[in-house]
Amino acid sequence: MTQEETKCIALEIHRGNRDAVTDLVATYQDRLFTYAFHMLGGSDDALDVTQEAFVKAYTTLSGKYDAERCRTLEVRPWLYRIVRNLALNKLRSRKRRDDALVSMKDNLPAQVFDTGNNRSRTRAIRAALARLGRESRELVILRFVEQYTYAEIATVTGSTESALRGKVYRALRRLRKTMEGGPGG
Repeated sequence: MTQEETKCIALEIHRGNRDAVTDLVATYQDRLFTYAFHMLGGSDDALDVTQEAFVKAYTTLSGKYDAERCRTLEVRPWLYRIVRNLALNKLRSRKRRDDALVSMKDNLPAQVFDTGNNRSRTRAIRAALARLGRESRELVILRFVEQYTYAEIATVTGSTESALRGKVYRALRRLRKTMEGGPGG
C-alpha cells in the first residue's frame, strides 16, 4: 500500500468508514506484531500491544485528530511509534525492560538475517545483536530488518535524523566488533 493510500485510509477512518479500519489492520497487523514481538520477546504481550495500538489508532483518528491532520499523517511511522510507546510502557510496568529485550535473540526468526543457507552466520548475527543495548538493537532492527528510512526512524523514536545516523553507525560498529570477538557492546 502506498503512502497516499494509507493517508486516505486515515481520512476514511476519521469520516467513520469501518472498512477503512479493516484495511488498516490488514495492511499493518503482521509487521506491527513482529515489531512488538522483537521488543517484548513474547507473542502474548506482542499481541496485546498490537491490538491496543489499533484501538488507540482508531480512537485517535476517529475523534482526536481533525480531517487535515488525518490527511497529512505519515501513518506507517505513526503506528510504529504507538507500538513502540505501548511496548516500552509494558516493559516498564513489568520492570523487565532489559531482560525482555536481551531475550530477543531467541525470538528472532532465522530468515531475518539469513542471506542464503549460511545458518551459522545467521546465528552469529542474532547473538551479536542480542548483546547490543536496547536502543542500538532497536535502531538496527528498524533500519535493516524493517528497512525504515532515517526520517521514519526519527518519527518513531523522537530523535533527529543526524543523531540517528551516528547512533546507527556506532551500533553497527559495535555489532561488527562483537561478531569479530571483541568487546563491542
